[in-house]
Amino acid sequence: MFHYISLIIPVAVLLPNLLFFGMPPRNTPTNVHRKSNPIFTIAESIGRFGVCVLPIFSVIQIDKPNEIFSLMGMIAFLLLYYSGWVRYFIRNRDYPLLFSPLIGIPVPLTIAPILYFLCASVVLHSFLFFLSSLILAAGHIPTSLHTYHQIHHDNK
Repeated sequence: MFHYISLIIPVAVLLPNLLFFGMPPRNTPTNVHRKSNPIFTIAESIGRFGVCVLPIFSVIQIDKPNEIFSLMGMIAFLLLYYSGWVRYFIRNRDYPLLFSPLIGIPVPLTIAPILYFLCASVVLHSFLFFLSSLILAAGHIPTSLHTYHQIHHDNK
């Protein structure tokens, strides 16, 4: 059985990316190379596929205290994620803002959605979704940190 309403979970994270493709970043440093370790790229792709597709096979359940707590985490991490995107768009789509810390959190546009997906695995009661979130983290976090360090080095 398919649960299309559960697709709201990945869609909530993908929405700002639609704006990103229509309004690409400015001021991309010349030393930033988006090429990353192929293992990280593969992990990121597998994880991304999992978090986008697997929700359709699970029902969102928000009845028990742990589910309510996870929903609160989802909301908090989604707000953090959207705050990072708002900062990026308000500050003239400056490329380094995609990777700059926000309230002390490094690469928040990477960390926030991963924490959001980990919380979502609880409300979906999906171990496969949890694993996909971890696989996404294993690829996406090192790649984003690598880019952050390239940007930081360029500004010295």
